[in-house]
Amino acid sequence: MLLNADLGESWYDRRVGNDAGLMPYLDLCNVACGLHGGDALTLQHTIPLAQRHGVRIGAHPSFPDRKHFGRRQMDLPDDRLYALLLYQVSALAGMVSALADASLYHVKPHGALYHYANRHRPAAESLVRVALELNITYVMGPPRGALRSAAEVAGLGYLAEGFVDRRYEPSLELRSRQLPAACIEDVEAAARQAYELAAHQRVLDTTGSYQTLRVDTLCLHGDHPGAAERARRVRERLADLIPPQ
Repeated sequence: MLLNADLGESWYDRRVGNDAGLMPYLDLCNVACGLHGGDALTLQHTIPLAQRHGVRIGAHPSFPDRKHFGRRQMDLPDDRLYALLLYQVSALAGMVSALADASLYHVKPHGALYHYANRHRPAAESLVRVALELNITYVMGPPRGALRSAAEVAGLGYLAEGFVDRRYEPSLELRSRQLPAACIEDVEAAARQAYELAAHQRVLDTTGSYQTLRVDTLCLHGDHPGAAERARRVRERLADLIPPQ
């Protein structure tokens, strides 16, 4: 089970998360491309940090919305959204090539765009088009929906994602951040959710019932306080699944 996190979201004098503390526990990182968070200097630090820890780098494009950290949907024409996606992912791809002599491994939309692209087929197809044009191997997103369908039609790999620090509704949609208890802050609760997803392909929903959820990768949000400690405990808990040699 691959562990991923959203990183590189600091900009100018605003510090977001603890990338250095979180990176050692990851397999994949989703790096902000500058429109919800991140800036050129942050990218210049985050890319070599990922390389030192052997963490594969993916692009984390968003709506152009720093004010709300990319978590508010914006109504954009499809051609404008495609151009914004190409702009963001190309910029990160160029810096990864220059600083690490490497290529992007995957692309995962951020925040409101994550949910919008999974419902709106033209947005999903725009993201997939960008991945194809930039020779990116994988798209990461929800286990089912327009993103997975578009990626599979295009012949791209797909990484179905589950969250260890967010609660799920019975519909398997993430609980809205506008509602109480949308996030899992407790370290042991996050580790327990990670174990259930990895070992049993299920998640406890907000009604207290288990729902089947088959995923390839588990995500922690790097901007949540305590993310590094949750990642450490999740990694320890997932180690329980490795058979003894």
